[in-house]
Amino acid sequence: MRNFLRHLGALFLILYCASTAAEVTLDPAAQIWLSGKPVVRIGIIADNAPYSTVHAGRLEGFSIDVLEEISGRTGLRFDYKAGSWPEIYAAFVRGEIDAIDEISLREDRKPFTLFTEPYHHRQTVVMQDMNRRLPPITSLEDLKPHRVGIVKNIFYKSTLERHGLQLSEYDALPNLIRALAFGWVDAIVGPEVTLAYLARGEGFNQIGVAGRVAMDGFELEDFRIGVRREKPEAHQVIAAGLAAIPPARMQEMLAVWQEFGGRRNRETQHFQLSREQTDYLRRLGPVRVGIMRDYAPFSFADGGKTQGLAIDILERIQDLTGLTVTPVVDRWPVLIELLRRGEIDVLTNISRQPDRLAFTRFTDPYHVIPNVAFTRDHSFRLTDPPDFGQRKIGIGEGIFYEKALRERFGKQVVTYGAQDAMFRALADGSVDVVIASLHNGNHWVRELGLANVTIAGELILPDFSGEDLRFGMRPGLAPLVGIFDSALAAITPTERRSIENRWLGASYRDNSGAPQALSEGEKLWLRQHGPLKVCTDPDWMPIEALDGGRHAGIAADYLERMSQQFDLAYEIVPTNTWLASLQAVQARRCDLLTMAVQTPQQSIHLNFTAPYYTTPNVLLARIETPFVEGLDAFAGRQVGIVRGHAIADQLRSRYPQLELVEVDNEKEGLRELQRGRLEGYIGTLSTVNYHLRELGFADIKVVSRIPVDSKLSLATRNDLPELFSIAEKMVASLSDADRQRIESRWQTIRIEPGIDTALLWRWGSIIFVALALLILWNRKLGSLNRQLAEANQKLAQLNITDPLTGIGNRQFFEQEFAREFSRCQRNAQTFTTAMIDIDHFKKINDSLGHAAGDHCLVELARCLQQHLRRQTDNIARIGGEEFVAFMSGDTREEVLAHFEALRSDISALQITWEGQLITFTISIGLVHGIPEQPDNPAAWLRQADQALYRAKAAGRNRLDAEPPANA
Repeated sequence: MRNFLRHLGALFLILYCASTAAEVTLDPAAQIWLSGKPVVRIGIIADNAPYSTVHAGRLEGFSIDVLEEISGRTGLRFDYKAGSWPEIYAAFVRGEIDAIDEISLREDRKPFTLFTEPYHHRQTVVMQDMNRRLPPITSLEDLKPHRVGIVKNIFYKSTLERHGLQLSEYDALPNLIRALAFGWVDAIVGPEVTLAYLARGEGFNQIGVAGRVAMDGFELEDFRIGVRREKPEAHQVIAAGLAAIPPARMQEMLAVWQEFGGRRNRETQHFQLSREQTDYLRRLGPVRVGIMRDYAPFSFADGGKTQGLAIDILERIQDLTGLTVTPVVDRWPVLIELLRRGEIDVLTNISRQPDRLAFTRFTDPYHVIPNVAFTRDHSFRLTDPPDFGQRKIGIGEGIFYEKALRERFGKQVVTYGAQDAMFRALADGSVDVVIASLHNGNHWVRELGLANVTIAGELILPDFSGEDLRFGMRPGLAPLVGIFDSALAAITPTERRSIENRWLGASYRDNSGAPQALSEGEKLWLRQHGPLKVCTDPDWMPIEALDGGRHAGIAADYLERMSQQFDLAYEIVPTNTWLASLQAVQARRCDLLTMAVQTPQQSIHLNFTAPYYTTPNVLLARIETPFVEGLDAFAGRQVGIVRGHAIADQLRSRYPQLELVEVDNEKEGLRELQRGRLEGYIGTLSTVNYHLRELGFADIKVVSRIPVDSKLSLATRNDLPELFSIAEKMVASLSDADRQRIESRWQTIRIEPGIDTALLWRWGSIIFVALALLILWNRKLGSLNRQLAEANQKLAQLNITDPLTGIGNRQFFEQEFAREFSRCQRNAQTFTTAMIDIDHFKKINDSLGHAAGDHCLVELARCLQQHLRRQTDNIARIGGEEFVAFMSGDTREEVLAHFEALRSDISALQITWEGQLITFTISIGLVHGIPEQPDNPAAWLRQADQALYRAKAAGRNRLDAEPPANA
């Protein structure tokens, strides 16, 4: 009976295995053993990330995932015993545990161990800083001229010494990574997966593989599962479960840890705000977001635009949530004070510190970076704060570790309001050491050409080990924190890595146009590869097109300029559509795309250089359509867009009510719009203008600008890393003169519509009627052209107009303020700058809502327009409730009287909002005088801002005026 029951249990087990893991094959003895639901005690290395490690009290890693996969396919249960390798190996030898993971096959282990087949080979590689690339590394001999880092007493040390390498030893892999990132060594040797995992976790995205070389057999370590010889059934079940894991699944599990730090590469289409969150965002309206202007590569202003890693993360959050932002771009000390006073809503780059909790609510971190010491003293090494000695230390004003450093070093610490000024002080010897985040400091070292600066080490203070970049919100917007955190969690690992690689990896370059020579390895690769196969958009003029198989347009000029710089040979691969070009490069029939926008989907197949051409996207409609402020006005309408357009997915996510209709090319979209089959069309400004002229369509106009620009890069196949390196250098070689020459050439091109002579011939018999009709048509065409010109003029006006108040925006201010200042400086005329701010504006927003606050802003703008009517009077809203007025030609007494009258009228103003009476006052900071040659506009604005602060500190509802510094 007992035997019958055992065989019956085995039968049930066989049926279970057949239904859940049919690929697992076991002999009857193993099946019977498994039917008893045994538990295998298995030893796991607790400190071998990303293979196996203990995190938050639980085991995780690639090897753990493999064991869990075996368990799921066989039904076998594991009891994990974690410890160091010596501990678990000794326990395995003594027979205290049944199995051990991550063991290599060796002859001395065979007497007591049954080995599975290897499930992973840990490759030992040479790694480099991709911003300081080495020549091609094909053997250990190639490393002789370079400083090489290794872990202390590593088992292959003698092999490296035998080849004559200059070795520097470090006590752990994380310190080995830092030595390479800080430039203390030129290369490091170690396990590829672990080094890549640690580098990404520490924010060192620029570290990559330099080569895989022979090391007397030590370059490849086999990972197996070992089982005690007296446990053959356990060995058979584990081996069978391991063999049943498909190679693709094994590679997927490895990539989760190697590439994404353990996060599953899930997609974001399931992200959805709750109804309460959606309603909250709708009521909230636009939020004022503070962005640092000099914190490259995380956020910086370039050519009037803000960009960087933090900006890309913010834009992704906007795409997911539909949030609308109003950027406030300034230096850190100004922004942190604005957040403290509640005058901006969000700050992009802020670390969580106890003293900021009173005025800030923090999101989860979106990036963590080390803060390091930059110095000109190559003998200085920083391991502990006392190492600073008596050195003068430069830091950014208001940085989170300022208090801790001052407590230790007092007057040795010097603060700077701007990053470039701090590094210039290091260059001229005003300070001995500068503390900055690694990537930002490297940016300024390159930007200022500080060739003699090195990194002394990482700043580690109690409770301050690194800089955690987060979004900070004023307390009144606490619900926004949860919305941001949900959106941050929904950004896929692929998207996050794509953003990090763009700004922190080797693709981040200063766009100086300085020539960068190709390495000998890159030249060799080009000779072996032959002419580059280039795909383009065949019908996207003036950006690019194929004209009889010949590449034409802006992209063609750029490609020709870059190829001349490096003597590159290339050939164009013809396609019929942009989508066909994308498919060709994905199928590896093309090597390179000339103008492509980086998206998460395309990043699966392609590597993208830094953008080298940016063009706005606009919404077009028929001439009778009114201008609109955004795409929400076209909800439910059919709007055309070229199939495969990079921003299509963003628009679908951000404007779900928009009915996007895909067309093959831009001409088709414009024709469908003119025929009335589409109500709108989305395209790039430069190309739609070109095609409208070419088609002779005078009854279509631009009605809005899309809040997503097309940032175009070179894109290369991601299986050709050598080509990506070459493409980066191609883009970096472009100078400002190259850009101006190419873009000005295409801006001046005009295409005249042709004349249909056949039509004139057919109607020759009624020539007078035709002429009459032609005259009427010309008049109508002239009228339509005037309307189009007015429309384009209105669009230009919209670009410099604040949409809420109708007065100038920050772009208008930045265009006109310096110009008017310089005019007064040249002509020795008086110039007045007034900063105007609503007192206690936050209370209005918090008590009555943002809509009431917006109404107050509109009323203030109306009063400003009434008081400042002359042609020489200029007013602008530069952020939140801050306004600036600037003008010329008045005496000091006239100016003071004028603005005092304005202040008085505002204080007497009574506004009714939804049955409630609202009153408010303003404070004014003013500077007046004649600008002299040493003066600059920024200094005058700063003095006006300081006067505004004094007016507020003195009780508000008042004017504070000061003469300029030269008076």
